[in-house]
Amino acid sequence: MKRIIILLLIVCIGHTAKAQKETPTLDTEFLSLHTSYFTIKNNTISGEGKSVLKGIVSQSQFVVYGEMHGSEQTSIFNKAFIPLLFDSGFKYFAIEVGPHSAVKLTELSSPASKTVENLKAFYSKYTVVQGEEVAEPIPFFTSISDAEFLKEARSRNMQLWGLDQEFYFSAFFLMDELTKTAKGSSKYDNIRSLENQAKTVMYKHFLAEFKNEIDSAYDLIKKETTVVNYFNAFDESNEKAQALIKDLKISWDIYINWRNDSHVDRISYMRNNFINHYNEVLKTEERPKVFTKIGSLHAKKTFSNGAYDVGELVESLAQKNGTVATVINSWRPYEKGKDGKIVNNFERYKRGFKRYQVFFPLAKQDTWAIVDLKAIRKAIDNNEIQLPKTGEYHKLKNLIYGYDYQLLLPADEDPIPNRSK
Repeated sequence: MKRIIILLLIVCIGHTAKAQKETPTLDTEFLSLHTSYFTIKNNTISGEGKSVLKGIVSQSQFVVYGEMHGSEQTSIFNKAFIPLLFDSGFKYFAIEVGPHSAVKLTELSSPASKTVENLKAFYSKYTVVQGEEVAEPIPFFTSISDAEFLKEARSRNMQLWGLDQEFYFSAFFLMDELTKTAKGSSKYDNIRSLENQAKTVMYKHFLAEFKNEIDSAYDLIKKETTVVNYFNAFDESNEKAQALIKDLKISWDIYINWRNDSHVDRISYMRNNFINHYNEVLKTEERPKVFTKIGSLHAKKTFSNGAYDVGELVESLAQKNGTVATVINSWRPYEKGKDGKIVNNFERYKRGFKRYQVFFPLAKQDTWAIVDLKAIRKAIDNNEIQLPKTGEYHKLKNLIYGYDYQLLLPADEDPIPNRSK
């Protein structure tokens, strides 16, 4: 009897010990096992991380880079990354600008050798500076380093796909493009006169918005008689003009209605533009490979900021095709301040980053780090590791299941504007 009781106790103790042995929690040590490093010098990627990047481009039909805007290192990375993409068959480059802005960027980067100087002339002409406020005609291509990575893409004849609404301050250059479509017609001189009148009124409203005298310039601009007359002056048969006018009105409405959930209208517009470009290419190619550079929230594969964004779209396309969509998220852990000193952004923006502390030690000031979130995700799904049961659970799960790789940039700085003023 005693022997049976002892055996039962041993079995119970064994089961208890086994039950108490929990799956280990995700920590920096585990993350480091799935982190690779690389450097970029003279537009060449070196180090173990290069093989990770080459693996991404060789295995994927879609690659999305989720950026933090206004980053010099982001442009440096993309300039070095583009040759790897192109060598793996990526011929299409989807960007976070309007369709007509993408056409203009294509023009300004033809030939590719003139890209930097053409963009400088363009931004010098159309950028408006009022005190500390800077109004630029096309976003995300405003710096010298931006022009350099665009030159890299266009030197390989990569085609640009404009996905987004036309930018808030794009109207002045796009109206010039619009007026050009009437050149040679009997209405041209009148249209030029109407354009100048419309621009005068628009500039007045923009200036009032800069001074916080009005809330929304476009709400008033859209109703101005001079603007309406200018748009109405173009013949219905002028397809290029009508397409531009239509997209300008869509863009203005999105800006006007941002408080009334127009964000989802913007995302649908972006998705539709991507699909339209993609379907056009499908007429001649079975599985076109597309690189997308876009803000990190737009890149997420899961529900993001109230919408199924571009990252979710390419993931759906890849699943349908039996291919792979890879999304790379990026952070700027360190940044050079105006005094030249290095600022720790994890500390500077503590509220936004505090739930990601396990990632902090992986960042280096002089080296790129890339963390394989797919491997982390697989380990979680296989119960090899578990997420913390604290508040960190939610942010970490959102990150790990929303993206495939996390890129930690070396010390970053503000890019140098590519304009004369």
